[in-house]
Amino acid sequence: MVGMIRVDEDRLAELSNLLKDIAGYAVCFERFDPQFKAVRRLVESFGCGGASVLAVANSIISYQLSTRGEVYWEEFSKWVTSRSGKSFYESHVEFLESTSFNKARLASKLVRLRRFYSSNIAGKLEKEPLKYCLDLPALVAELASLLGGSPEDKTIVFAGKMMRYVCLACGSDTAGDIPIPLDRRNALLLVSSCIVRGCEGRVEECVSELMTKRRRLGLELMRELCKRVGVECVKLDALTWRLMGALRSKTPVEEVEAGLGGCFEAGKAELLRRIYLELSKCLSR
Repeated sequence: MVGMIRVDEDRLAELSNLLKDIAGYAVCFERFDPQFKAVRRLVESFGCGGASVLAVANSIISYQLSTRGEVYWEEFSKWVTSRSGKSFYESHVEFLESTSFNKARLASKLVRLRRFYSSNIAGKLEKEPLKYCLDLPALVAELASLLGGSPEDKTIVFAGKMMRYVCLACGSDTAGDIPIPLDRRNALLLVSSCIVRGCEGRVEECVSELMTKRRRLGLELMRELCKRVGVECVKLDALTWRLMGALRSKTPVEEVEAGLGGCFEAGKAELLRRIYLELSKCLSR
């Protein structure tokens, strides 16, 4: 049981100011996100309609993975684009039953897939794939209703994020903001950056607490971070998700920078390195 965790308002302000200086580069993190590349592969093979159905369907079952999300989505996109002659649903079920990366709660995930593929949401996505680009919150709300969840649930808002990637890959921007998925990476950000204090020596315990019993606090803090940085949460998530993924895997920040296609000019690259250090400030304590 996590003890007296508390919010450090000074750290929240400090980190917000740092992120504000590179928030304009969020598009770089989106375009060079391996998950965006996976979505683009779907668009190239199935068009915007098919890609939107597959991306949203895969998002709502992307939890408790046994590998990094980047690896899982690359495998998924390669699998479905190499199959032909079967429906998206059949191909997706075969993938889920064969992959070694998504075995936890398999029966529940198969139920989710069946419910989604038989819904009118899937039909609308295939016929008018860019309709939801103009209203991401509407897609999130409809998915929440279909799945009996909340518009703030991790996989449901993640589906909204991946739908944005489909829109971008199809040449369309998006309108309307949605919450940041409070996954392990973003929960870790709150702890490792010292925004949430009182976790010395028990980081993983605090992270789990923020994703469960203190989830409301975690969501409110991420929402406040987006507000102070001045960027939509759906866009900021690409930046935080990439940096925290690198931090968790102990990837040098230079590799993160190299993977962004030269987006950062010299001054901003140095700032990126400072942010990376600040994000891990409370991990060594």
